[in-house]
Amino acid sequence: MHGWQPTAERLPMYAVTADLLKLLGANSTQFVIPVYQRVYSWDERECRDLWKDVMRAGRNDQPHFIGSFLYTPEAASSATSMKRMLLIDGQQRMTTISLMLSAFLDWIEEDESRASFLTDVRPRALRKRYLFNDDDYLGEARYRLVLSQDDRETLHALVSGQPLPDARSKRLVDNKGFFAERIRAKGFDAAAFWRGVCNLIIIDTELDPSKDNAQLIFESMNSKGKPLTPIDLIRNFILMSLPSDRQATLYNDYWRPIELTFGRESEVEFNAFIWYWLWLKVPGRKPREDEAYEEFKSYVQDEHRDDDPEGLLTELRDYARRYACLFMGREKDPDLGGRFDRIASLDVKPIRPLMMSLYTLWETTDRLPKTAFARICDYVESFLFRRAVVGRFSTGLNNFFAGMYRELETSADPEEYVTAMLLIHGRGMTAYFPTDGDFAEQLKSRDLYHRFSKSRYYLERLENWSSPKEPIPSGKYQIEHVMPQSIDASPEWQVMLGNNWVDVHERLCNTLGNLTLTGYNQEYSNRPFRDKLTLKPGGLRKSHLHLNDAFDDCDTWDEAAILGRADALAKEALEVWPYPNLPEQVVDAYRPKKAAKPDAGWTIEEHHPSFMPGGECHELFGALCEAVEQANPDWEQYVAKYYVGYRTGGRRLRIAIQERTSTGSLAIGLVRTVDDLVDPEGRAQDKRDVQNFGSGCPTRVDVRTVADITPVLALVNQC
Repeated sequence: MHGWQPTAERLPMYAVTADLLKLLGANSTQFVIPVYQRVYSWDERECRDLWKDVMRAGRNDQPHFIGSFLYTPEAASSATSMKRMLLIDGQQRMTTISLMLSAFLDWIEEDESRASFLTDVRPRALRKRYLFNDDDYLGEARYRLVLSQDDRETLHALVSGQPLPDARSKRLVDNKGFFAERIRAKGFDAAAFWRGVCNLIIIDTELDPSKDNAQLIFESMNSKGKPLTPIDLIRNFILMSLPSDRQATLYNDYWRPIELTFGRESEVEFNAFIWYWLWLKVPGRKPREDEAYEEFKSYVQDEHRDDDPEGLLTELRDYARRYACLFMGREKDPDLGGRFDRIASLDVKPIRPLMMSLYTLWETTDRLPKTAFARICDYVESFLFRRAVVGRFSTGLNNFFAGMYRELETSADPEEYVTAMLLIHGRGMTAYFPTDGDFAEQLKSRDLYHRFSKSRYYLERLENWSSPKEPIPSGKYQIEHVMPQSIDASPEWQVMLGNNWVDVHERLCNTLGNLTLTGYNQEYSNRPFRDKLTLKPGGLRKSHLHLNDAFDDCDTWDEAAILGRADALAKEALEVWPYPNLPEQVVDAYRPKKAAKPDAGWTIEEHHPSFMPGGECHELFGALCEAVEQANPDWEQYVAKYYVGYRTGGRRLRIAIQERTSTGSLAIGLVRTVDDLVDPEGRAQDKRDVQNFGSGCPTRVDVRTVADITPVLALVNQC
């Protein structure tokens, strides 16, 4: 058992060592999983471990400890009623053992001669003793174990042999199947199995509600099961201290709708949602995603939100619904839903709190009409995509957007405010909105196929923009290189491209002008251009797609044709992803009155080209920046002449990053000395005797591959 350890102050009154079967077979006792508990989550790996433990204990005929079962009485019961116990810790083990026993009893009840090892009880009595209460109890009261709503009917069907419900729990079904398969395997030793079950030892702990803090104990106990996830901990934190009837009401009215919003496998998305919600709720504090529960708990306690759990749950439920509409495709309004889906597909996560804030403003006030909200969405999409095209990273945007949504509620004109804020940063700054010139040039010239994850997005977007009422289904078409990716064995293509065909192919093959969509990618293959034009069916000249209009009267596909199509599509792109038309004097009014000192005009594009797309250090630099930003969201990136740095508190340097173009690696300058660092792998290099590193950093550490980032980040985070 990890975490909680008994102390003189905390030791429950009724903690005893006991046989598991004694607990399961207690007269007129039912174990109920509280509403705040997570659903059943064990999979085959945990089942396999338990099976091995049981069989080992049976073969050796030795006791085997499987952890603590901790429970508390649900309420005072009459002399004739059943004792209902809320199972606080032990759900996963008790459920799995019930499935194991059910599979075993199914097997021996088929042929009672298989139970010859039993000397004092009939096989059918075991099911009544360990899986059911007395026959005098009806309905749900018959069952020894009552799970949460999502799992309850499935477990009851499995232990009683009844038909499974339509909405069954796959984990429960699969895990019973796992045990059934082992029990029916050749060589199964039933007597050893039963000895193993009889040898399972537990700490049987019944809490005294008047003396023991069930919430603290539950939160810290994590015996053999999977670690509690943020969704488990937050649900427990809000509901556990409340009376049972209050728990049930708040769970059914508020918490269960939240869980249904995210689905059964909700941990990752729910954790992300809580993190983004905290960015909205906690000004001045930069929450870490891996500490979502701790941040949530601190916020609730600091702001006394635990005094009104219903109000807190109402807010969480509403924001969860908005989050699902924005980023999980649940929006019913088609005009807004399409915009949300496109923004979500760009996968720039720092935008999420701002979008949640805008959605709330639109939904709950009259300050942001739908038309204005839609225009903001268009500008946000344009901002994100233009930055992707010109190779701008999302690092640093958390802080930029945080300032926006924290001022949004007081803004006189939300649309003007957001639009202006998107435009206040110049070309050398973190949150630069690429101008038409920068965007069009990069869109036409850069490789938009390799190392560019938005290929399908932008081609589908260009296509659907031309016919918004008849959009093509996402993912239905393949990306086609009109000039094939390989033409070394294609004389016709070489002749068409001219004497410099090698250069033309290398420069233009993966650029905008040469890329399109088709449903006939396999048929086209590396065929000559004339064949691609006239192929039946599916020739480019017969295509109904707007992207293929250029081929209607085109007989030659050479450099001029490719560049001409790129120019035409780039011109359209300026309309698809527009630059906001806001007067400069309006934008100036939103600029800080005392702007921070510019970084002498240094830019990544001009002074650190190896960090840009196609550069020797581009991918490694991007991965490192993403990791640094994730771990330290309050750090701000800036550009100096000889390095790219991160700082806090105005201009306080944290780390400096330099490229090593000859090796494609990165050298990181740290502001702490090697003497001050915990460096078990010895990565840090002392640079105090060589005039330091970068901008006065006494320590250097190298990043040569992506695998180096995690251990190096451990050193970075000490700065």
